[in-house]
Amino acid sequence: MSPLALALVLCAACLHATWNMLAKQSRGGAALVWSYSAVSLLALLPGAALAWRESAQPPASAVWLAAACSGVAHLAYGLVLQRAYRSGDFSLVYPVARGTGPLFAVLAAVALLHERPSPAGWAGIAAILAGIVLLSSTGRRATPALGGAPRGLLWGAATGLCIAAYTVIDGWAVSTLAVAPVLYYGLGVALRTLLLAPLAWRDPAGLRDQWQRDGRRIVAIGLLSPLAYLLVLYAMTLAPLAYVAPARELSMLVGLVLGVRLLHERFSAARALATASMLAGVVLLALAR
Repeated sequence: MSPLALALVLCAACLHATWNMLAKQSRGGAALVWSYSAVSLLALLPGAALAWRESAQPPASAVWLAAACSGVAHLAYGLVLQRAYRSGDFSLVYPVARGTGPLFAVLAAVALLHERPSPAGWAGIAAILAGIVLLSSTGRRATPALGGAPRGLLWGAATGLCIAAYTVIDGWAVSTLAVAPVLYYGLGVALRTLLLAPLAWRDPAGLRDQWQRDGRRIVAIGLLSPLAYLLVLYAMTLAPLAYVAPARELSMLVGLVLGVRLLHERFSAARALATASMLAGVVLLALAR
């Protein structure tokens, strides 16, 4: 990976962990996801319009299809993530969500494409699973449980499934279809904002209350979220997805620090070890052949 690509990914990791912390502090729900998506859309419009104007021709049908699939996956990600944050600590949910994304991508390749991971690949899978099991044992708390595991852990894993879906779609789109990342991402944001509007506006009073309570956070999330992801998309044009996707998971460590230092969540050596284990597993997946 080139130094520029690595710098983009590391910056994106810090921004991603920061906006997720702000989302954890917010009231959450569909109103929050629609609100920050609308802010993101307004921020992306100038760049997307310029990219459209400078393109030799309108986006091909494959670009529209990829953007639509990505928009749906991002929409599911936003809603599931909010449910996860209402169910568990940020320093528990965030690492699980980020760690299980690459894991699910590899498992899908094994199940659907009949790929066979190398020993390093299997070691990476084992390290991520070990981290999840360790988080499960240290994350037991007063929240209701499903099957003996905290709800936050299960919703975090569901978030990871959404991450795996949109990462594969977006990586293929920007590297294969040669579409400008800001235009491609803008199309996806526009779609998810449109799809979520009826649900968010079903309760106008709740939407107004969301802005009154979390207006500053909504604007910050709406700006930081697309900025972080655009940095990743541009990095994907400079380096293979197999390197970019795992490197951005360094945000797990940033998330752990933010949860403990700023949200005053409980710190334990076991939770730190679990996060490090999942991070090591992601690195092993990147090195696997």
